[in-house]
Amino acid sequence: MTALWYGFRLSLKTAGAIMLLSCVLCMLPQLIFLRWPANRIRIRWHYLVIIFFTICFAARLPYYTIFNNGFDMMIINGLYDDKWAILITAIQEYQLLLKLPAAILGGIILAHPLKMWLKKKTYSSRYLMHSKAATILVIVFLAIFCVFVRYGGAFNYEKSINWESANRLKSHLLNEAVLDDGQALYRVRSYYKRLPKTDIEISPEDLRNSISSAGGNPNADGIDQAFFKQVQSKKLPGKPRMVSLIIGESFPLWPFLPEYQSLGLVDKCLKIQQSKNSIHTEAMLAHGSGTMTTVNGFITGLPAIDLHENYRQESFRSKYATGIGSIMKSLGYKTVFWYGGFDSWQNIKKFVKAQNFDEFFAAGDFEYKGGNAWGCPDKVLFQQVENYLKGCDPNEKIFNIILTTSNHPPYSIDIQAEGFDVKAVRKKLPATIAGDDKTMRELGHIWYTDQVIGDYVARSKKLYPDALYLITGDHAERFSFASEVDHITYSAVPCIIYGFGINKFLLDEPAYGCHMQIMPTLAELIGEPGTIYSSMMPSLFDLYQTNSKPVFNYKFWIDRSCNDVIKELPADNKYQLQIIAMKRIAAYRVLNGNNQN
Repeated sequence: MTALWYGFRLSLKTAGAIMLLSCVLCMLPQLIFLRWPANRIRIRWHYLVIIFFTICFAARLPYYTIFNNGFDMMIINGLYDDKWAILITAIQEYQLLLKLPAAILGGIILAHPLKMWLKKKTYSSRYLMHSKAATILVIVFLAIFCVFVRYGGAFNYEKSINWESANRLKSHLLNEAVLDDGQALYRVRSYYKRLPKTDIEISPEDLRNSISSAGGNPNADGIDQAFFKQVQSKKLPGKPRMVSLIIGESFPLWPFLPEYQSLGLVDKCLKIQQSKNSIHTEAMLAHGSGTMTTVNGFITGLPAIDLHENYRQESFRSKYATGIGSIMKSLGYKTVFWYGGFDSWQNIKKFVKAQNFDEFFAAGDFEYKGGNAWGCPDKVLFQQVENYLKGCDPNEKIFNIILTTSNHPPYSIDIQAEGFDVKAVRKKLPATIAGDDKTMRELGHIWYTDQVIGDYVARSKKLYPDALYLITGDHAERFSFASEVDHITYSAVPCIIYGFGINKFLLDEPAYGCHMQIMPTLAELIGEPGTIYSSMMPSLFDLYQTNSKPVFNYKFWIDRSCNDVIKELPADNKYQLQIIAMKRIAAYRVLNGNNQN
């Protein structure tokens, strides 16, 4: 009832905007032009509005199941995404060709009674003009009513409700339900307007102050140089010949948690995690809630700033010293990027090739059966990596990033043919997970990701006994739980480091981190003492010795003073000044380059 009440108040704004435009288009012109076709315009306007909001309502249901939000910034990300793949997914997975006409028809049906009512009940404003009293009353009422609508059922800002202050309930689902589709879309517009579009307005002095706040050297020659760090101690007996960073599409932490392990969804990666040659974090914050945001984070080594670095001119003019390609090449590795999708997606091939990757391979480079609009099956991708490794010069050191795609709508892998036991898993489901066929198919694709990653590690380790592996996920926030869960369960991804020279004493437990720490962690693991690298964040090995540093991503931070709890980023976060400084520096670096002056 509280959600309905807040929603009613907030929707006054949306309804008021609709009414205002109707007033401007219909009533006001009629005061001057007596033959103005006000009623015809009014009817057509409201027809469009009702059809539009019916379509939005139909779209919002599957949107929430995917993103666990009403309309949000993922719409903006979609503008840069593979539109053809999105269209095919919408048709195959969400029945677009059936549901869109049905929504339009539903809107027409809903609008028809309004049309009939307007034809009978609408009176021309010119008749009211004959009564001065009526005119005055209408003007006074409208003035008061507009203020009431403007503030969401209140008469001042303190008691108002808007999309930014609507999160007043403990339930995320109900908080999102408070926003009607118009307010949710207005939220997207507001977010987009806040993104920096041009050069960051910051003076050299302000930039140096930000660098100092972020723990860098404000007197360095450039931004990259301001965050130079030095490897302090040798951690491995030698450099591994092959390093693989595996980024699993929608590969979450929750199947690794004790309460879900019995489902057997990640048995192979769990076995790797429990090995004596492995270390892992209790939880890791993914760089973003979308694949490309996370890829941008690894390639640039910068905080998530929603600047779409993969399209920015600076990303093709200079190389980010904080990026994983720069760091691994400086350590003597040939850098290879493997993607299970297509190389035109999000400009990914041009982007990573411009940022210190020697080679790039994607689905278009392989021959395979199956797959979907997003790319080839993950099993094919890993087989291609293995074939490549077999042909490498034994004296050459290789660094692979392997970005998977199969655990993604339209979930086209035949999971039962691959060996997923639907009935056995369904019997073990906890109350937080629904047992419907759609959910089981999603669980099967998590299981499939685990299988192909585990098989790749086992087989490639035979080729390279001194290999090093790092396993994580690009994001986790797509799986729909049957009941609400905590932030770790919902948002965290795994981080497993396994292989050559690794022992459990390397990392303090329990360890928590964020994706930005993977680059310095690899540098500290592989580099010789004295090796210089650039990173805005400390490695996982150093974080607990530098307790003043924040662990954060685009939305969350980890409060180490409160048993390492993941919290949403508030304005009064004790690390807020450092986080703002890092994001400001990152935005300046992406838009204006490395020069501080």
